[in-house]
Amino acid sequence: MPQHPLYAKSYFFLFLILAYSAKGQLGYQLPPKIISTFKNEYFYPRDSTLTDASFNCTAQNGPIQYQWEKDGVVVQSSQYVSTDNLTGTLKFVKLQNRDYGTYQCFATNDNGTSLSKPFKVKEASLGSFPTSSIQEVQCKQYEHCKVPCRNKPRCVPESHCKVRWKIGEGTNTYAPIDKRVAVDNNGDLHFLWTKLNDWTGLPYLCEVSHEQLNKPVVGSQTSLRIDKTSMALEIDPYSVFKEDGKALVGGRGVLRCMFSGYPIPDIQWTSPQETIIKNIPSKYEISDFGRVLTILQSNPENEGFYICLGKAKTESRPQNVSLNVTSAPVLIGDNQMHDMTVTEGNNATFRCEPMSLSEELPPTQPLWKKNGVDMEFDEEKYILTENSKALTVIDVQKSDIGVYQCMSENSEGVLLKEAILNVMDPLPTDNTTHNITTNITFDNITTTGATPTTTVKQTEPQTGIYIIVAFLVVGLIILIPTSIYLYGRNKSYNVKKTKDTEGQGHSQELENILPRT
Repeated sequence: MPQHPLYAKSYFFLFLILAYSAKGQLGYQLPPKIISTFKNEYFYPRDSTLTDASFNCTAQNGPIQYQWEKDGVVVQSSQYVSTDNLTGTLKFVKLQNRDYGTYQCFATNDNGTSLSKPFKVKEASLGSFPTSSIQEVQCKQYEHCKVPCRNKPRCVPESHCKVRWKIGEGTNTYAPIDKRVAVDNNGDLHFLWTKLNDWTGLPYLCEVSHEQLNKPVVGSQTSLRIDKTSMALEIDPYSVFKEDGKALVGGRGVLRCMFSGYPIPDIQWTSPQETIIKNIPSKYEISDFGRVLTILQSNPENEGFYICLGKAKTESRPQNVSLNVTSAPVLIGDNQMHDMTVTEGNNATFRCEPMSLSEELPPTQPLWKKNGVDMEFDEEKYILTENSKALTVIDVQKSDIGVYQCMSENSEGVLLKEAILNVMDPLPTDNTTHNITTNITFDNITTTGATPTTTVKQTEPQTGIYIIVAFLVVGLIILIPTSIYLYGRNKSYNVKKTKDTEGQGHSQELENILPRT
């Protein structure tokens, strides 16, 4: 069916009606709401040129003015730190000691201020090994031998650090990591069973490197003395290292188990639900020759005791390793910290009931803010109940429009939840005076009264939703008949055109059949 201009005009007319009615109900800009998310911590080295140290703060309901604070003080642009009040960008070119701290973004328009979750900027660092003499470790052929990484320097954060063992000072030769040779999370080197040629006459050195710092440090020189055994005897699997794990909700939880024996045993992992674990995308990852189990997206159901087992001709004793899934305080339920539109003169109640996960310390009592500022509680205006878990705004007015924030924390982090309070004009009333004559009938008795003056109160519930629905109905009343009319008109046109075409064909056939005169 060909498109008729009236179709487009009808749709455009309906759109204008809805847009105008919505604008009439709001009549003002909504308060802002930040939609950017940030991690709890970021790590950057000190006095190093940075290329990726920028943070973008974005909020809805613009135009917005942005401001960044560090430890409660407004961040001023300088040689190495810059902020953009229009785009919400905070950028570090180089971090100095005074730049580390807690940062937070504030987004403001004429009707309120929204806050980002605060986050910490910390120093990425790596210490050094103390000076020490070479030490000897005695090992026995075919048996387990551990070479400790003595006085390992502090490396922050640990997730950015890596330990390898060099063979020989000043060389680029490293002990190969395989099913027989491993490094645990403390940095210690393990020969799960020892070969005579594990000692070549060159000392082993523990090397610690940081992925953000291009300066590995080396120390803990160690020599080996390996006692020879006349014949290889099978050794049953047994545990030589294990490590529990901890993960934030949604993060990665890492568990470690290491077994010795001759020959080297395989490792089997079992979940708290007593199912054998295999590599499953987005759920489990087994690495380092079975010695490391990673829970890829941890949730409270993953918490509990996992079992690792060394398996050869015989099995080791089962080893329990636990995963602790943690979180900052959370809000559970559908009625907490929702945006709210209230008619002027009514009350508005926000609920904020922070909870910690099981086995975690309880959260702090909620702290309430409005537009990023601690609230001063006046019982004539604000009421706190249920141990500060419910905030009621009394007799809301246009001045109460804004962003209300609830904050709480536990040992794992900070909860910041926002809700917008929007205030509508009160429902209009029309007091009209009418003169009426009353006829009252009771059981066939008719009484004719005088002509009193009666006041009739008419209430017009012109809330936004009613107006929008009314305009929508009007628009459809206009649009549907127009569409039907145009569709029928177009169909008639197509039928006529078809008949005309057929008629021309018949005429042409008659011309060909009849003789010419």
